[in-house]
Amino acid sequence: MTRSERIKTFSLLACVTCIPVALSYFFFMGQSLRLDESQSLWQVSRQVLEIFTIVAGDVHVPLYHLLLHFWILYLGNTVPLARILSLLFYLASIPALYMVGKLAYGRTVGLFTAFLFSISPFMNWYGNEIRMYTLFTFFVILNQYFFIRIFKDTVPSEQVWVGYIATAVAGIFSHYFFFLSLAAQATFYFLRQDLFPKGSLKRFAFAVVVVVGAVAPWGWYVFHLGQAGFEEPALVAPTSVNLFSAFSQFLFGFQNDNINTFVLSLWPIAVIFGLFTLRRSYRMMPETAYFLTTIIVSFAIAFFGSFIIAPVFVSRYLIFTVPSLYLLLASLFSNYEPRFASVARYSLAVLMLVTLGIEIASPTTPVKENYEGAAEYLNAHTTAQDAIILSAPFTVYPVQYYYRGPSSISTLPVWNQYAYGPIPAFSEGTLGSQILQTTSGDQNVYLLLSYDQGYEGSIKNYFDTHYQRIYQETFSPDLNLYVYRLRYDTAVSEAATAR
Repeated sequence: MTRSERIKTFSLLACVTCIPVALSYFFFMGQSLRLDESQSLWQVSRQVLEIFTIVAGDVHVPLYHLLLHFWILYLGNTVPLARILSLLFYLASIPALYMVGKLAYGRTVGLFTAFLFSISPFMNWYGNEIRMYTLFTFFVILNQYFFIRIFKDTVPSEQVWVGYIATAVAGIFSHYFFFLSLAAQATFYFLRQDLFPKGSLKRFAFAVVVVVGAVAPWGWYVFHLGQAGFEEPALVAPTSVNLFSAFSQFLFGFQNDNINTFVLSLWPIAVIFGLFTLRRSYRMMPETAYFLTTIIVSFAIAFFGSFIIAPVFVSRYLIFTVPSLYLLLASLFSNYEPRFASVARYSLAVLMLVTLGIEIASPTTPVKENYEGAAEYLNAHTTAQDAIILSAPFTVYPVQYYYRGPSSISTLPVWNQYAYGPIPAFSEGTLGSQILQTTSGDQNVYLLLSYDQGYEGSIKNYFDTHYQRIYQETFSPDLNLYVYRLRYDTAVSEAATAR
């Protein structure tokens, strides 16, 4: 590559990297704190040893939480500042993905892949969330770069092997699903062992020993505590709809049911169209086979594992396959006739930009959680004679972050978030006594329901049949507030009935 080409590439990458920065500043950073984010902030506000204990019980690994702990310790724990840490890893992933694309297919494919990644509605959403997903994706991309170098270089250098092992260790401590990426690499290795240099099996075996040795103490610690999953929302076994929805989300982000149904209906047409437009002379490159293996193996393990072990098929857990999907699409377009390739690239980019705009602007975006708006309403309307009840219990985290009013906050089922152990099971037989326990002497109750764990309908039905509902409001999809009058010996609070 000439000096002018390097300057042009650097300039294009800089412009592409600025896209998520602008989107974050104008649209994403100001959004309400969401449940998972509030849990992250609560977890990392503890001492380091306590963070280990809490994270172990939350079915995660500790690298991101430790980074976030020291990040907010020195910079502050405001929502925008905490989100910047995730944004930085997202931004770092863009040039890293370009490097992978260039290594696999050349400069043009690398640049287009980086551009798709920068405008991705899915990646921009998690690039502005106080969670580990962009850190996880960043290490997967780096690890893939070194893995491809291993089978593309005639004699991989020691630096390549060290980079591969180091990113594998870091990746394991960013998310448990990094094991799926390694499983895909193992599958590809044994399917295409002829591509790899002599002696690579011994080196991979050594890498496995290092990775297992690094993560073993953490695994022992989690097993010793015996509290994994106590605060995890209940997940359900996936269906084929979930499978196709994950790919739809990877390309077009989170959309309401109407848009999502329309997008899913186009998948068969898109697949057939893609197959017919390939050149007859097309032969699958090893890099293409590897990226395809990454997606197939990871999805298959997560999908079927949800039936064999426990439901774990969630699109955000599979975020690490997004770079492979974009690389496959960009390389596919490069096999089209030049004029048709340009149309395909522009069409996909426009569709992603349009759905990005809908994701940002639409109040019906399913992943939006306006706990800030709900808490502001509670701040303005509750008095010391009122009670606030939240369900599911773990939604106490985002409400507590914003709430500054005089009312007491409790949960159904009743739960002490500071005590180790599982959230108590819901019992319809004790529901009435728990409500009396949490609302004794109060005038009104503000019932905030979200993240239905299977008993939300029973709670709402009990209040509807035993008390007078005087107000209700929906703040975001599935986040509903109901106000009930508990006592009739005093005047109804004006604040409770204010509109």
